[in-house]
Amino acid sequence: MSPKRSESRISSGLRSMLELSLQDDLIITNAYEEWLDKNPDGTVSPEAASVIAAQMAKPDRDRRFSFSASQAGSCFRRQELAFLGVPRVGTTGEETRRIFNNGRWVHLKWQAHLLTAGIIDSIEMDIKNSKLKARCTMDGVGTASRGRYQGQDFGLEIKGRNDYTYTQQAKDEPDESTRRQVDFQMLMHGFDISVILNENKNNQKYKEWVIYRDESRIKDARDELRELSRAIDNGVLHPMLPMCKRGDGEFKSCPFGGNGGPCMMAGTWPSRVGGG
Repeated sequence: MSPKRSESRISSGLRSMLELSLQDDLIITNAYEEWLDKNPDGTVSPEAASVIAAQMAKPDRDRRFSFSASQAGSCFRRQELAFLGVPRVGTTGEETRRIFNNGRWVHLKWQAHLLTAGIIDSIEMDIKNSKLKARCTMDGVGTASRGRYQGQDFGLEIKGRNDYTYTQQAKDEPDESTRRQVDFQMLMHGFDISVILNENKNNQKYKEWVIYRDESRIKDARDELRELSRAIDNGVLHPMLPMCKRGDGEFKSCPFGGNGGPCMMAGTWPSRVGGG
């Protein structure tokens, strides 16, 4: 006869304390849910609507001649070609446009709601560092109003995810590319905390992570930007990745890749720069 498995039990009081502790680990979720309880239709304030309307009318910023947070940690050569404004190939397909447009509306919805709820103070904050040739745009910036983070400024990064990606990350942590993006942003804005907010495109579930500043990761972000900046100053691109030389991996999906594509044809320095 096998022994009975003993069940671990905790008191309701301790459970409540643990739940409160977990709530303190978040900046947006609880305040947002409280706002939704009072505003189930998600109606936004006239002030927030005005900010969002202005944002909707703005064209995408010129991404030439600066390294962007969204590309942090990616292939150095790819980042350098983007910096120089080398024309891209194969990036404006119908499916890609739909995905980008959906992501933009996800951002606008969250920004409108969080501005109205007073959880963030501003959106699309543009930060530049001329020495590092770097630039980033924050989805939102605010000051935590409760819990252990009360009074601390934070940056916000919003991501729309397909169901599979959302489910996998919700079990653990954000993907490394988003973490690298946030490291870049922390280097630029100097805050000690940032929030990553994932939304499931299929059912609008969302997940929040509070990211602490990690100086070792900030150093990596700074070192990467210095390396990229040196390449531009010296007029010599980093070499193609080994997998791209073989025609594998990112070679076919890269906006500069493919046989006869800009990356392959650029050599050590492209003859056509500036997007002209």
